[in-house]
Amino acid sequence: MQRRDFLKLSSALSLPLLINGIPLSAAANNQPLLQLLREQSIDNGRVLVLIQMNGGNDGLNTLIPLDQYDKLVNARSNIVIPSNKVLPLNGLPQTGMNPAMSGMQALFNNGQMNIVQGVSYPNPNFSHFRATDILFSGSASNENLHTGWIGRTLSTTYPGYPAAYINNPNMPDPLAVQIGSQTSLLTQCDTGSTAMIVNDPNYFFNLINGVSSDTPDTPYGHELTFVRLIKQQTNAYTSTIRNAYNRASNLVSYPSDNSLAEQLKIVACLVKGGLKTPVYIVSHQGSFDTHANQADITDTTKGKHAGLLEVLSSAVSAFQQDLVAMGISDRVATMTSTEFGRRIKSNDSMGTDHGTATPVFFFGSQLNPVIVGSNPLIPDNATPSDQVPMQNDFRAVYYTIIKDWFMLTDAQLSDVFPTPYNTLPIFKQLQALPVKLLSFTGKWLTGKVNLQWEVDQESGISNYEVQRSDDGNNFAKIGTVTATGSSVSYTYNFDDLYLSKTLYYYRIKIIEQSGSSSFSSVILLKTNQASAGIAVKIFPNPVSDYFTVALGNAISGPVTVRIIDLTGKEIWKQEKEISNAFNIRFSFAGKKPVAGIYALKVQAKKEETTLKILVQ
Repeated sequence: MQRRDFLKLSSALSLPLLINGIPLSAAANNQPLLQLLREQSIDNGRVLVLIQMNGGNDGLNTLIPLDQYDKLVNARSNIVIPSNKVLPLNGLPQTGMNPAMSGMQALFNNGQMNIVQGVSYPNPNFSHFRATDILFSGSASNENLHTGWIGRTLSTTYPGYPAAYINNPNMPDPLAVQIGSQTSLLTQCDTGSTAMIVNDPNYFFNLINGVSSDTPDTPYGHELTFVRLIKQQTNAYTSTIRNAYNRASNLVSYPSDNSLAEQLKIVACLVKGGLKTPVYIVSHQGSFDTHANQADITDTTKGKHAGLLEVLSSAVSAFQQDLVAMGISDRVATMTSTEFGRRIKSNDSMGTDHGTATPVFFFGSQLNPVIVGSNPLIPDNATPSDQVPMQNDFRAVYYTIIKDWFMLTDAQLSDVFPTPYNTLPIFKQLQALPVKLLSFTGKWLTGKVNLQWEVDQESGISNYEVQRSDDGNNFAKIGTVTATGSSVSYTYNFDDLYLSKTLYYYRIKIIEQSGSSSFSSVILLKTNQASAGIAVKIFPNPVSDYFTVALGNAISGPVTVRIIDLTGKEIWKQEKEISNAFNIRFSFAGKKPVAGIYALKVQAKKEETTLKILVQ
């Protein structure tokens, strides 16, 4: 090759790749951990899609702690979401979603979502650049790593790179694909990464169709044509991506004018088309750095933050529906990532400043449909320095993904995170159990829930403890089934007869004869049957100026609340008409009873429940 042509080729290899105007980079085959992930993906087909929410998302106006709503109002009265506008989550009257997130609400209520509360790390950094480096590298706040948690190398690199891996038929697919503004530290290893390069907004589809866009008939145009030709000829992944994309098509409509949705549309087709790439990284089109004008001054359900959440929610909802329609939803897990959260107290500019912990959202069909952790604790009178407390280290989230989703060994994991972390209950049980659990299912029947689990190769098992939860977090034993010791496939049955709600979470605790135990995946069961009475909670209690009635299941129609004193006299009454709501906020509005203990009666759908309240 002549030196002039070599220089042309070198410059072509250094250009950024764009898909519909968005840079795309494919992580190099010189990343041993990614190669292991790719091999795992070939074996089990599992894919991780990571959505970058740049800027630091406000978790308290995204996932709203209704059990501390009065404290939330005190802390951020200028941006707080009205309680009657908060989207309810099935079985979780203490927690709701921003009204712009109806798509994500439906995913959670249908068991296709997992939420990890309070994700952060000790001594967090509030610089966007440094915090992003920490997030992508998986380092401590006082540690500087130059490799990403996905791109971390093992003890040695592949010998003979790069020559041994160029156009290698045994490694035809990229190990990671990133769609975003720039190549990310996330997939970096000691020897760097390579990039597929396109410099035209329509190039992806030109690439798929094998055509190039027109260039001017000038010396510059001729040079540009040559560079494009060399780039197409030297790109090791062009044909595999083209073939994968052409083998599939989207089966649902995606929202328009939504860059995130456009990126996810491409990912869905590449996965369905057979690309064995295990990691995709996409970017939200907006900035979550909402220091000012986070909410509309006349309607806090509108504004900048609501618009950002609507883009995320509608894009993810369409993507998950597409994966289900394509029949590949069991193989794909999607998660959100943002460099930090926001502070508890809002500022005078109707915004929030850089903070610590924030929730991480997972989407998919192979997730435990629960919230990991609890609502963050909010002080009675939050100050500008008060932060959302950390509950889960972000590295424990990563560790869980690599261990439970991609199923790497402990030895392989130690090269990514030398210090191991406890895994979180994000995914359905994927690790080996002491018995081969073939299935765990349940269904509502008249007056009961029937649970079934099928096992094989049962050895050394003492019994199975059936556990139930109202909220997906706190499980209690409701029965025990003795193991048969069968060496062949066997199906166990258990009936839950004591039902007062229309939604429950179930899991099986497998107890070995040695005393050791482990858990099955969690299943979520809902019914359309009418509940036996209405389950009601009141918060806050003691009550000051206002309170929220939290219903165990959504109700439409009139809800009447009465306060009765110790003599049986009605001293306060209010009625509200609601539509498919779990939570109804009431205010004394200048007619507050004197301090004391009262009976509060809640009537809905011709049923009445009485609770004790303390007015202070």
